Amino acid sequence: MQRIARFTPWIVAGAGALAAIVVLYPGQYPFDSAYQLWQARSGQFNDVSPVAMPALWSALLALGGGPALLLCANLVMLWSGIALCVAAISESALGRAVLIIVFGMAPLTMVEMAHLLSDAHLAAVLALATGLAARGLATGRKGPMLACALALVYAGCVRHNALPAILPYGAGFVPALFAGSRRRWRMAFFAAVALGGVSFAAGIALDRALTTERATVWPSIALWDLAAISVDRGVLLLPAFTHAPGLTVDELRSTRAFDPTSNTLLYQRGTSGVRDGLSEPYSPAQLRQLRSAWIDAVRRYPGAYLRHRLRTTWLLIGPHRGAVQGAAYFIARSTYRDDPPLPLPWAPQAQQRLYVLAAALLPTWVFAGLPYLLLGGLGVVIGVLRRDRPMACLAMVVGSSALLYASGFTLAAPGAELRYLTWPIVAGPLALALALSRHRSQPRFGGARAP
Repeated sequence: MQRIARFTPWIVAGAGALAAIVVLYPGQYPFDSAYQLWQARSGQFNDVSPVAMPALWSALLALGGGPALLLCANLVMLWSGIALCVAAISESALGRAVLIIVFGMAPLTMVEMAHLLSDAHLAAVLALATGLAARGLATGRKGPMLACALALVYAGCVRHNALPAILPYGAGFVPALFAGSRRRWRMAFFAAVALGGVSFAAGIALDRALTTERATVWPSIALWDLAAISVDRGVLLLPAFTHAPGLTVDELRSTRAFDPTSNTLLYQRGTSGVRDGLSEPYSPAQLRQLRSAWIDAVRRYPGAYLRHRLRTTWLLIGPHRGAVQGAAYFIARSTYRDDPPLPLPWAPQAQQRLYVLAAALLPTWVFAGLPYLLLGGLGVVIGVLRRDRPMACLAMVVGSSALLYASGFTLAAPGAELRYLTWPIVAGPLALALALSRHRSQPRFGGARAP
């Protein structure tokens, strides 16, 4: 029975990953996916998004695989991470099988992981890193912990806002590994700083080595905030050089150029042509003027700014009901420039049934971000109460990672697309399961376990 339980996670995870690949293949390709695929094919990388994922995609394409090879890699990493976590959580073969299926086959997880976007890629890498950490903490082996550290360094390079998601790992492992040290909290701080610093430096090195076209992203968010405050207060706050003459607050309202669910519509609707600063970059002087206008608007109208940001946050984490709601997931097969036609689905009927189920669940809390954030928070609380156990320490790390990562979107989200919370959606249930683990032993690395 022990041998069956030992191999159960890998048998179930292998079957589950294969089933997920068959159902989701070739993945969903909204515009951002098509654009990054074109970068991967052409080698013309820009830094609108970090180059880490497009560069990996390019390497996978060079192996002779199609664009869906990245989807396969993401799903293999996700299911491997889940299997490693579950193996450390439960000793029962049946329990392991049930947990793996529940975590991997959850409908919201499936539709979010179908995206060929950095959100899904980050979630996959962090799930694998978490599984490696669980393996290392459970066995006292250094190899999995080293592999976890490398995965975390890479994860910090995947998105501009990924560093908050990895810092808790550096801080959290120190109390777990050095429970008897009087300086463990100071060590935790420096470990988090070191992990973040190495990942940040790696991201900069990748950017400098591979980027062929540079872009400044923050103006698109600043302009959206300015438009929101303008509509709220009835005063146009967008600098004159950012749009054509004649733009008014009434136009922002009547054409719905300002939409509370997405900043991209500001640059696509209306007749006065608001510039996003990407296709036609602003000059350094204009950037300084825009930054000043942004800061001044927040200072003058803090209530309007907070209403805008809190509304965006609620649209992001709340249920998808009513006339105003962000995108919960995408069903898209976009192409960009000379991208070849995308592969056809392997199991179109199964894929269609999945999205029929997703549509039915869309108005429910199952397809809202808040429950998963609450699960992550509960995992942190229980982990603190049971912090003498290594899996509980890991639960604190995973839950904190999800919460810190999600909190960054309160001030910086460019819209209310649920795909931004793919990592918290994956991490919340894992954090709670790790916190409730019965694993008690505290391993000593490089030697026998502590009694």
